[in-house]
Amino acid sequence: MNRVIESAIQSAADPARARHGFQHVPGAASVTDSEQARILAALFSGSPAMTALLEKHPGWVQSVLVPENLAYPRQEQGLRREVNGFLQPALQAREYAGAFSRLRQFKQREMLRIAARDLGRLGNTPQVIREISNVADVCLAATLQLCREQLVQRLGQPYHQDADGLWQPTEFCVLGLGKLGGQELNYSSDVDVIFVYTDEGSVFKTPPRPKAPAGSAMPNHSFFKRLAESFVAEVGRATEDGALYRIDLRLRPEGDAGPFARSLAGYENFYSQWGQTWERMMLLKARCVAGDAGLAAEFLEMVQSFRYPRSLSEGALREIAAMKTRTEKEVIRPGELERDVKRGRGGIREIEFVVQTAQILHAGRSPFLQGAQTLPLLQKLAQYKLLAEDEASELAAAYCFLRNVEHRLQMEHNLQTHTLPADPPGRARLAALMGFAGRAEFEAAVQRHTQFVRETYEKFVKAEESGAPSLFPAKFRGEESEWKKVLAAHSFLDPGHAFKLLEEFAHGPDYAHTSQRTTELAMGLASRVLALCPKRSGAGAETGLPLH
Repeated sequence: MNRVIESAIQSAADPARARHGFQHVPGAASVTDSEQARILAALFSGSPAMTALLEKHPGWVQSVLVPENLAYPRQEQGLRREVNGFLQPALQAREYAGAFSRLRQFKQREMLRIAARDLGRLGNTPQVIREISNVADVCLAATLQLCREQLVQRLGQPYHQDADGLWQPTEFCVLGLGKLGGQELNYSSDVDVIFVYTDEGSVFKTPPRPKAPAGSAMPNHSFFKRLAESFVAEVGRATEDGALYRIDLRLRPEGDAGPFARSLAGYENFYSQWGQTWERMMLLKARCVAGDAGLAAEFLEMVQSFRYPRSLSEGALREIAAMKTRTEKEVIRPGELERDVKRGRGGIREIEFVVQTAQILHAGRSPFLQGAQTLPLLQKLAQYKLLAEDEASELAAAYCFLRNVEHRLQMEHNLQTHTLPADPPGRARLAALMGFAGRAEFEAAVQRHTQFVRETYEKFVKAEESGAPSLFPAKFRGEESEWKKVLAAHSFLDPGHAFKLLEEFAHGPDYAHTSQRTTELAMGLASRVLALCPKRSGAGAETGLPLH
């Protein structure tokens, strides 16, 4: 290898990985530009997954990973222009399989480019997460176009009748939630989505005559269910060109038991009657990522008062505080709470909870606090005196730091992980990739940021939990064992049976929906009932009080 490459290898965060990359990626060893060699060494050091991708596509060394292509982030318009350049001819020629293949290669190439800019320290955190999100938007929009066109060719076009009985084409859109909605994706994010169509109606091969009867035509719901299923399948399909994204539909109404797609009226009915506090928070980041923008705007207008209420009950505030606590207890594996930079103590999720709690409490009356992106909202919270200037600044710095750590963890092997390595060599490599002189300096920075985040979180969010009744768990599902302990301690002879009765009292039978207000009232009444029950002081406690 030449002197330029040897110098880049010796300066890399992981010289052994860097050398392996230059030796195994065809054409890499012939690089003579010192800046390109530095970028390649950084990429090889931080991501064996990207090294393996370059081995499959060695031509990208010169077509993608040259300094002039990496100096600035690509804009969304340019990405869309490139994809439309092959998408529109493919739609006209009905070459769907070829278009999907090119789209997957486009995604892989762009993620390689972004990773090189990131590891080469050519882009900051807001730029990186925005670029990753822009690539996702373009890929999801193109996938929807391809899936819908295929379905229309086979089944026809869905229509619905307006107020005058005239048939109108029925629109469809994909709304992004979570990090997708907030344009804050990481390298291995799931994409959380829900599917919306305008109204119920029927599918016609040819445009229907005004006020013509639907007859035996396929209903719109069946069409859009198939479209949603096709979209999910194509986005998640594993091929030799890789996959696009993992789709997560669990945030839709009724979760896994709910329909894939709903009409506007269906969503309005659900959220107005049965919407819960976590669904308010989930919708804070809702954004159109594919399909008809006008329909998406109508949906967001429809749920505006639900996601930004002018007031909330005390029980809802306690529920917000309890969400994160349940995550710590139920989701994070033992021994990882302090190492999980997303869900652990002082992690990314706690910064997001500070922001979203402030929005839930104040954005209904202060529209300038409405929005989906964490960093701009931290600035707004300071502007409106809901956070001190130094608190907002420190939280923003912690957010960027922790997101950078998360990115380097995920680029390692393209896995969805948020956990700091436990082994010293892994920690040392991560410290070098983050630009620290040594492991101790890196770990001190982690401790400083997470401690500040935790203190701020407890001050602004977890404090709401302190006034919550501690008599029993805050929910039923997933807490049966805890409930049985509480009920046994309050002298119930058959805690299992008592639990089932209380659960049905609060949530209704399995086949029925219960509003959040009804559940809150039921939980409050259950608290009073338990307060009247004699407590066991030990094995020889007083006679139990049966509940049946």
